[in-house]
Amino acid sequence: MLQNTLNPRYVGRGQVPGGGGGAAVGGGGDSSGSQQDLEVACRLVDKHLNIDSMFASLLDRLRVAPQGPANASGLSESDYPSLGESRLAQRHLHTVRKVPLPTELLDHFSHMQCNCMMGLFPDIRRAWLIIDSDIFVWVYDDGTDLAYFDGLHDTILCVGLVKPKTGVFKPYIEYLLCLATTSEIVLLGVSFSQPSEGEVGPNMHLLPEPLFSVPSDGAYMLSVKGTEDGRIFLGGKDGCMYELVYQAEDGWFSRKCYKENHTKSMISYILPTFLTLSQDDPITKVEVDDSRHIAYTLSDQGTITVYDLGSDGKSTTKVISVSQSQIMNAALQVARTVDKSNFKTVVSVCPVNTSESPHVHLVVFTGTGVRLYYTTTTLNNPSQRPSQMTLLHVRLPPGFAANAVTHRPTKVHKALYSHGTAVLCASESNDADVVWTMSSDQYPYHMSLAESQAVLAVDGYVWALADVTTPLWSSALNPPTPQGTKPPLLVTQHEQEPKQLVLLSASGVHVLTALRPVDQLQHLLTEAGGAEGNAVKQFFSSMTPTQACATALILAIEYPCSRKPQVCEGAIRALFLYGTTAPSVVGGPFNPQTPTVQTFHPTQTSSPMPTAVVDPNIQVAQQGVGEVQFSPLHNAIYLFLSRILRPVWSTLLINEVKDEGNTSVVSIVNADEVYLISRQVNLLLNFLRGKDYFSPQPGSGVLSGGAPGDYTMETSGNSNLTERTSLVAACSLMQHTLEVLQLWFILITHNFNTIVSSLSKDEGAQLRTMTLRDLVISGREVCRSLLQGLLDRYHGDNASIDTISKRLLDQCRGLYSPEDAKLSKANEIILSAKNSNNKEEREKLFKEAVMLCKQIPHHMNVGAMCSQLAACGAYDGIVDLCLSVAAQRDPHGLALHFHKNNEPHDDHQGYIHFTSRLECYRVFVDQLNQLMGSTVVTPPSPSIPTRPGPPTPPAPTLPSTDANEYAEKIISLVVGSQDELAHTMVYQWLVDTGRTERLLAITSPFIEPFLSRSNGQPPLHHLLWRFYERNKDYYRAAKILVHLADQIGGDITLDVRVEYLSRALMCLSAREMTTLSSYSDFMLHLEEKKDVARVQLMVLDAIQGKSNEPGAADAIKQLNAGLLDITTLYEKFAEPWALWECKLAIVHCASHSETHLIQSLWTNIVDSELEKSVHNPVELRVDSLSNKIRSLARMYLSSPNFFPLEHLIRVCEIRSVRLRAEKSWVVSALQGCGIALTKLLDIYHKLYRSADSVWEVERAPHHLLAVLAHIIDTFAESPTAYPGLKKRAVREQCLDYIAEYLTDLGASADASAAIISSHMKSTQKKLERII
Repeated sequence: MLQNTLNPRYVGRGQVPGGGGGAAVGGGGDSSGSQQDLEVACRLVDKHLNIDSMFASLLDRLRVAPQGPANASGLSESDYPSLGESRLAQRHLHTVRKVPLPTELLDHFSHMQCNCMMGLFPDIRRAWLIIDSDIFVWVYDDGTDLAYFDGLHDTILCVGLVKPKTGVFKPYIEYLLCLATTSEIVLLGVSFSQPSEGEVGPNMHLLPEPLFSVPSDGAYMLSVKGTEDGRIFLGGKDGCMYELVYQAEDGWFSRKCYKENHTKSMISYILPTFLTLSQDDPITKVEVDDSRHIAYTLSDQGTITVYDLGSDGKSTTKVISVSQSQIMNAALQVARTVDKSNFKTVVSVCPVNTSESPHVHLVVFTGTGVRLYYTTTTLNNPSQRPSQMTLLHVRLPPGFAANAVTHRPTKVHKALYSHGTAVLCASESNDADVVWTMSSDQYPYHMSLAESQAVLAVDGYVWALADVTTPLWSSALNPPTPQGTKPPLLVTQHEQEPKQLVLLSASGVHVLTALRPVDQLQHLLTEAGGAEGNAVKQFFSSMTPTQACATALILAIEYPCSRKPQVCEGAIRALFLYGTTAPSVVGGPFNPQTPTVQTFHPTQTSSPMPTAVVDPNIQVAQQGVGEVQFSPLHNAIYLFLSRILRPVWSTLLINEVKDEGNTSVVSIVNADEVYLISRQVNLLLNFLRGKDYFSPQPGSGVLSGGAPGDYTMETSGNSNLTERTSLVAACSLMQHTLEVLQLWFILITHNFNTIVSSLSKDEGAQLRTMTLRDLVISGREVCRSLLQGLLDRYHGDNASIDTISKRLLDQCRGLYSPEDAKLSKANEIILSAKNSNNKEEREKLFKEAVMLCKQIPHHMNVGAMCSQLAACGAYDGIVDLCLSVAAQRDPHGLALHFHKNNEPHDDHQGYIHFTSRLECYRVFVDQLNQLMGSTVVTPPSPSIPTRPGPPTPPAPTLPSTDANEYAEKIISLVVGSQDELAHTMVYQWLVDTGRTERLLAITSPFIEPFLSRSNGQPPLHHLLWRFYERNKDYYRAAKILVHLADQIGGDITLDVRVEYLSRALMCLSAREMTTLSSYSDFMLHLEEKKDVARVQLMVLDAIQGKSNEPGAADAIKQLNAGLLDITTLYEKFAEPWALWECKLAIVHCASHSETHLIQSLWTNIVDSELEKSVHNPVELRVDSLSNKIRSLARMYLSSPNFFPLEHLIRVCEIRSVRLRAEKSWVVSALQGCGIALTKLLDIYHKLYRSADSVWEVERAPHHLLAVLAHIIDTFAESPTAYPGLKKRAVREQCLDYIAEYLTDLGASADASAAIISSHMKSTQKKLERII
């Protein structure tokens, strides 16, 4: 899969189709403003969705209290509102067409002998006719596809079409035709074939052989009813309800097919006949409530029996039977003023689906059209299983009000109730039936049950009646209302086809249509000739302006493509007449603002709780104090938009389906459903944007102009401006929603599961919990990923994306801009280049892809695109793209200015451009890291293999030479550019990775500013001096080195500082000679500085030798922190720490030749050295001291003032006496320092003649004579070391000294004098022999 190359910061910012912000009410703008518009509009859509869900439940409109008695309605004029002159009553029911019986059937009537019946199979849109033992079935819409079955020999008593149980029959058997005769019950298979050319619908086929056949055993069946899950119930003439049980295989104690009696128990067959003797009450009708799994039977004498089919619909239990007399008495207790004749006969029972009411379960019709509403549970717990049959409400038909102008229905023999619409068929004459319809669809928000009515005459006696309205496609998607029911027709009329009723009589089929409110408005506009008629005014008044405007919008948005443009123009004019302000229209006789009532909501609380239900239309109009008063048209636009989006707005968009162990993801809506929603959103959007409806014009009133495009809203200051802003937000929401829907449509028509699977784990989990609202408001990233997944499908199949890209541009420009199209094309070109083996062609394709990307610098994810180029080795394209995009994103060089000015915090523009450039530069830096990282292969740590077999080969990497070449290529290309910031990024990378030699080898005018850090950051002095040295600028190199040595703190140690000073001197030495005094002064200063630094280094070494002493660590830290002056070294370190040698070095460095001080320092040096070896033997101690003297002599011998030889000899000889050491060690040590023997002879002689009393004190008066004897003897042993003349001079001097010493020894009484005298005499003889 290709990486996502769409820039998340810029995706989806292209102009929308039709000019985006250039429309009259539409919106462009920046993304933050657009997002704000979306959120504002979404909140209003949510608000109006909630308003649509605030309709009163059927129980509330019946005004049934939870523990109160049943009540009645129909006696008030408001129960059946009169619409005056509008003639809406005549338009409530409309005959669509009449279809006669097929001519082929007419001949068969002449052969009838015993029985003839007709009926309807609404599930397959067919009618049926039974003539004795034959059955005929045909399409009632046009009388075609006549099928028949004549394989039975007995008269057919009843017939039913049912759905088969799952898994019993082959899939091609779609329905079962159940035929009950006087002797058997037969199941026939029904299948359908695809229509041939010229045919409208599929052809029906009856299998010639019965699937099952069961004997009737003398029980005549009069009615058949099937359930949704395939169970078949039959009503017997004996008053019992039977079930035809069928299964795929025989059971242990059952056959494949048998009938079972659910009314009588087994004991009734055991009791004697006289005990069970009773008059049969045939069951004429069986009805099933599939939503609750309850079955009802109606007998010939009006007894209703309730059967519980179990919570899963698999069992059957008789609950209760209510006789006709009980029904009548209960109704009379409620409607005491109504004659009991109105309740004597029961003609029909109609279950009420849970989607209409969870509390009302059954509607019972009497022969006079009275409706009795029943429940089989308690109102507090409607979800429990049926246990009773309780009357809730008595609804009288029209004509019972005091001032009723219509007559009452009589002789009702057929009745139907379906989602708020009641249909009665009354035989008021022999030639025709009268069809009554009562519907509450026009008044869903009224607090009491208000119904419109219509009466229509039908030719002949009605044999069958059925509601064949096409189910609402979005029924499964619409979120449940707080009442747990479906929304009323007023909410769904834009997507719901008009209710269709089919009546079958001897004259044929009558197809009737119950008009929706929008159909009624269309007829009114046609009849009234425009929007100004009183009938239209009454329509807007009776429905409230907001609801009426929402209805009118259904017609208005179809204006560009309508076959009736006059109707659409009338609807548009009505919108601006009655919707722009609160109009003062002539009120109808019925006031919709009925008083609030105490209502009961069992789904919300288990105990009675009075709640005031307020008409939502009034809520919309009556804004809170201080709020903006929006016009009804504004509210209608949002209301209509919310109704369009209702099926998917709050519904999860995807669902997981498991098939044979595999889990796949499917869309909750199919392509056709998405098309329907998006089409209406597009029509509404085009309606608002087609003309400048909402622009205020000077001097305009509520309405101006005559054409649809000339209407404007009334100018009303801030209120109008706020409303216009709100409508702009609505257009923005519609545009974005339309694009999301169109994208979803495209995804569905491709491999949806594969595209969703390409999402990341987090995005996939997010999409699984998203509704359309979520996708519109916060789903841009998910849409972007879905787009990328769709394009990856094309890339993966090596298919061209030109077609899909053009389609996305046309339909989803807000999500997929022209810049995105170029990126996708670039991706395609890169893939083509990758698959090409021709090097020249590859390079050409790469250049073409980079050229496309360079055209859209602000809409591209540079990193992702360059990763694809890197995978193909197109590193020159990476550098070219990065540098070009960086330059285009910062055309005025604000980033460089920001960088050089130390990146100030208040320069927001500079910061934005700087980060934008860095985003580009980091791309080739990352590539450098990857390339150079690939040259180092880290051996894997040993681990246990995860599977048997040979070891897993390592991941492929570039060869080291190739990686180095590519990296060098990137560096060279960047360095060859004039982008100073790009240079800086590469230079910094070289520094960070330790490739300083490669950095210093670069020849560029930008490297010196980088190293010197002209942007205020710390300069890279450790590289800058090398740069100067490499470029033979030795003086500046020396300056930098001195600066490095002088730095305070840091990680630089003192020896490194000394090294810097040494390097600086070397640089100055390498520089050409100059006579400038500044140069000479600097070099002299540098030499002195180096001398002091060396002394400081000596002090540091000395203190480090005492690191265990308190304060040593701090002293060491201070000495390493920077170069100190000579005075500080002496006073703060050498003196406190008794560093005698360091003191000597300090005074020497300072040329401070105070004799007494220097002698004192030497004395302490000698004593300190001896003190160090106090526990060693004398020989080792004097050896250690000798070594110390020789080391110091090398430093100071050339400076006599700092090497006081006479004083040193005196101190050493005194210490020698005290140690009783060998008398010649001092002479030997000094000779080792390079001091001549003759000089030592003179100094010792001088010391001897000084007659220092210290020797007497030390009790060694002749010690110096002993040393002198040794010195003279040394000369006598090796006189050849001296030249001839000097040798004779030294010989004469030694003989003279010996003569003096012998005289002094002869006068001494000390025992040692004789020994020394003997030694000297021996030496005297040796001297005398020297020539």
